[in-house]
Amino acid sequence: MIGEFITDSNRFAIARKLVLDNRKVSKGTNLQNIPSRTKEGTAIRKCMVPSPGFMFLGADLSQAEPRVQAHIMYTKYGDNSLRQIFLDGKDLYTTMAMLAFDLPEKYCRDNGWYDPVSKTGGEDKNQAPATAFFPRKMMKQGVLAMSYQQTPKRFAETMNVTLEVAQLVFDRFNQSFPAFDQMVKDTIEFMKKNGYVETLFGRKRRFADYQKVVKQAEQNEPKLMKLYRERKRIKDKKRLEEIEAELTLLKKPRTRKAGMERECFNAVIQGSATSDIIKLNGIKMAQICRERGWKLVASIHDEIIIEVPKKDVTIKNMDLFSEVMTQTVPDWFTVPLKSDTVVMPRWAEEYGMDEWDFENCRPKKEK
Repeated sequence: MIGEFITDSNRFAIARKLVLDNRKVSKGTNLQNIPSRTKEGTAIRKCMVPSPGFMFLGADLSQAEPRVQAHIMYTKYGDNSLRQIFLDGKDLYTTMAMLAFDLPEKYCRDNGWYDPVSKTGGEDKNQAPATAFFPRKMMKQGVLAMSYQQTPKRFAETMNVTLEVAQLVFDRFNQSFPAFDQMVKDTIEFMKKNGYVETLFGRKRRFADYQKVVKQAEQNEPKLMKLYRERKRIKDKKRLEEIEAELTLLKKPRTRKAGMERECFNAVIQGSATSDIIKLNGIKMAQICRERGWKLVASIHDEIIIEVPKKDVTIKNMDLFSEVMTQTVPDWFTVPLKSDTVVMPRWAEEYGMDEWDFENCRPKKEK
């Protein structure tokens, strides 16, 4: 039924209406906010089809942000540990987990687990005991935790593991990738001193209010301590409610300060990877599209989608697309980029090069 009123001319406007909620309205078409891992989101994405006689080609950068981190660690600190994983073409988080936990590869793949209590592991997550953890997943989340200066205690709560396991993650991570923590701390210190950070390409993200927020947080600290002490001894329900309301208000500058310190590192890494690099790729791809009569229809996070005539869906053109995604970055970038390029008869229905019948322009096997 939905296909009866969605046309080539209104499909993006319809998608915009479908993802709106009561709290905020996006101006223009916000394809980024269409969920990718829900049944409803996938259904909406599949409403996006190419023009008759055309196909979508999509290419995204694989693990772009860790590659930016690896470049900074290598060029600024002389730490080649993370970069070497990419140079060797290995799975990032599996290799990181193997290094950090000193475990065999089979326990560090997608479904692998390890139990520090019994000191045994397995390859089927459904057989993991309650005391086990999943090294690959743990390491993937651990990178984010390190990036945001999370404590082992908070990480343990988030991942639902013991504090001992969380501490092991942090200790082994820092041993295996020694410059990572210093990279994060130096970025935060630079922001504190200068009020901004820069991406690898020189684009600035300013935190102009940081010092003002710090001052306000410092001024509020004695008041917070006084209220905390009062809360411990008070029993009047009404006064307790008043104290909680005051605490919420007084903690806002402290919370905002911590938020800015987290955001500044993310601004450097994500800003370099999924903003600057993907924009360079988009500019290059747009030039090629104009020359060949193709269309660049969307740039979503780390992905670019183009629309090409069916006759142009060839291995050569897919290789060209992949080359643009991985080779447009300047030569000074020291970590190889990787792109996954697919054919899409409709958005969210992806076929790799080995799954596509190029001679007849159709999937070898329907999904």
